[in-house]
Amino acid sequence: MAYRILAVLSAAVFVLAGCESAAQGTASQPEPPSVEVVAAASARVQPQKTYTTRIEAPENVELRPRLSGVVDEVRFVEGQKVSKGDILFQLDDRHLTARVEQLNAELSRAKAALYQAKAEAERAGRLLRSNAISEEQAELRDSARQQAEAEVSSLNAQLKEAELQLSYATIRSPIDGVISRANITAGNTVTANQSRLTTIASNQNRYAYFDMDEGTWYRFFRARDHALGSPVRIQLTGEQDFPHVGEIDFVDNTIDTNTGTLRLRAVLADSGEALVPGAFARVKIAVAATEQKIMVPDRAIATDLDSRFVLTVNEQGETSYTPVTVGERFGTFRVVEQGISEGDVLVANGTAKVGPGMTIAPVMLSEAPSDVAFTLEEHAPEVQQTAVVKF
Repeated sequence: MAYRILAVLSAAVFVLAGCESAAQGTASQPEPPSVEVVAAASARVQPQKTYTTRIEAPENVELRPRLSGVVDEVRFVEGQKVSKGDILFQLDDRHLTARVEQLNAELSRAKAALYQAKAEAERAGRLLRSNAISEEQAELRDSARQQAEAEVSSLNAQLKEAELQLSYATIRSPIDGVISRANITAGNTVTANQSRLTTIASNQNRYAYFDMDEGTWYRFFRARDHALGSPVRIQLTGEQDFPHVGEIDFVDNTIDTNTGTLRLRAVLADSGEALVPGAFARVKIAVAATEQKIMVPDRAIATDLDSRFVLTVNEQGETSYTPVTVGERFGTFRVVEQGISEGDVLVANGTAKVGPGMTIAPVMLSEAPSDVAFTLEEHAPEVQQTAVVKF
């Protein structure tokens, strides 16, 4: 009896030991790590090139006086908008006004003398025909008429010159635009064609000149007609996007032999006051038509010596090494030309935490590139996100 009890107890101990060993074996297998993954998306993209530039005004005038004198009055508020013909400076014109008045008086006397000389010449002609005076006397009176006419012509010319000089004393805006500060204030003497009074920049359009390397030019454009009218976008310092829209309106006729570049100009209409002349900017131009491409976050692509690859994930959560051929970069996204298809699931951070041949617990991310412009026509293009793969 004691033997049978001992046998039963031994069997129970063996069973319990076996259960404990199985439990320990089960606990020793670790759970697969949670890894963020993304699905390759399809988007309309457009190859683009970016260049640096400075914003310019189509017209920029350095205002200088046409005659010397003393500034009597400044008639504008610094920084205000002005129109063509607005009075900006008034010089002391009292001596010029006096000269005009003097010439007007002399002209009036000369015209009266001319009237008298004409009357005398006509009377002499009648007397000559009746043989009342000699031909010599008639010629003298006609000569006096001619001298009176010359005097009137001379005074008219002098008067026009004096009136022109008087008009120069009133300095007007030659263009529509925004005026700078007054470099010379009332009471100061200015010198004709030398003193810099102020500057005026037109505010209708803005120009952005940039230099394109000849390789890019011949690869994508080749002819001026292919470039003219091409859309561009402008980004100012501190801006995250390229919100200012324009187009190419000028292509230079010669490639610079020193730099191997061709100068182009973008014009931006209705730019408002944001594009200040002289501001540093970046101009982005589309160099090809839009195409449908596979896009993935750039961080999902890893480098293996001279090649690129991604880690794809199958339905069982197993990772695989997949070589890819990459294309243009658009913000934080990259075009993949070959290697994967729309809807393929990739490890989001490349080989940062995992490698090929591992089993993972995928955590699907939904990355919408709302802050990336894939084309110039639309700032936030709609990305065709494929159905999320379920694991």
